[in-house]
Amino acid sequence: MHSANTHHLANEANSSWGYLQIGRTLEHFDAEIRRIQWIMAIGLPIALSLVATSSWWLSGLAMQPIYQSYQQQQQFTANAAHELRSPLASLLATVEAILRIPQSNQQDMQIMLHTVEQQGRRLSHLIADLLLLTSLEQNSSSKPFQPCCLNDLVSDLTEEFLELATAADINLSSQIPTCEVYTLGNESQLYRLVSNLIANAIQYTPRGGYVTVSLVKSDYNAVIAVKDTGIGIGLADQERIFDRFYRVDGDAYGGLRLRSRKTGGTGLGLAIAVAIAQKHQAHLKVESQLGKGSVFTLEMKVLSSKDIEN
Repeated sequence: MHSANTHHLANEANSSWGYLQIGRTLEHFDAEIRRIQWIMAIGLPIALSLVATSSWWLSGLAMQPIYQSYQQQQQFTANAAHELRSPLASLLATVEAILRIPQSNQQDMQIMLHTVEQQGRRLSHLIADLLLLTSLEQNSSSKPFQPCCLNDLVSDLTEEFLELATAADINLSSQIPTCEVYTLGNESQLYRLVSNLIANAIQYTPRGGYVTVSLVKSDYNAVIAVKDTGIGIGLADQERIFDRFYRVDGDAYGGLRLRSRKTGGTGLGLAIAVAIAQKHQAHLKVESQLGKGSVFTLEMKVLSSKDIEN
């Protein structure tokens, strides 16, 4: 503190009166620091524990599809090995029997050679289906999608399977609209998809039954429905009917076994159909009742007239 005329007394030694010191307590700052220290001491381990737990859970959630894919691949490999082993064992047994038959017994030899031919064809079809499934899953086909006329597809398939249906005493018919319906896709793959559905419908429909293939177009979608009056599929089996090599208990279907060796199927027809539908961003579903038949519907997007022209 200085007097009012300090500037006149600058040279004097005792120009100042004294000093004034002002202070305040820091207790609340110390309390805040202690509170922060307690929060860090307790909250940091809890936060680290939560981060570690959530990281573990998220890593498990991310690995779950990989684990499921590994399990499916492992199951598929086991099923494929089993399916390949059965005809191979039958082939070896038949060949051994042929070698033991006297050359003079030509009739028995012809029967066994026919069996060898059947098993060989089944092996060939199974390997071809496995290769097709692999190419569909890996999307290895470099052929671009082209506009496909669904009217021609349904008409050609109905005509192709008409002879088979007539031989089985089954009434096969089609319902096709007058206007042409186009979709974008691989024509050969779509042909295989619908043909698998029609073949299954004929195969599991008793004599005197009906199989109807219909094509319906809406504003943005087209629906191909394959309806039959066959043995039907139980509700529990409908959830797994599209699985590879899945077989339904034959006792529930009057002794018939879906995808059985007796019917000549490889067990991959519907699995291939689903793979083709997924590749074309289409939806394939089934509605069925035991003893009343089944309806397989394929819903896909349609092309407009502008898209077809382009």
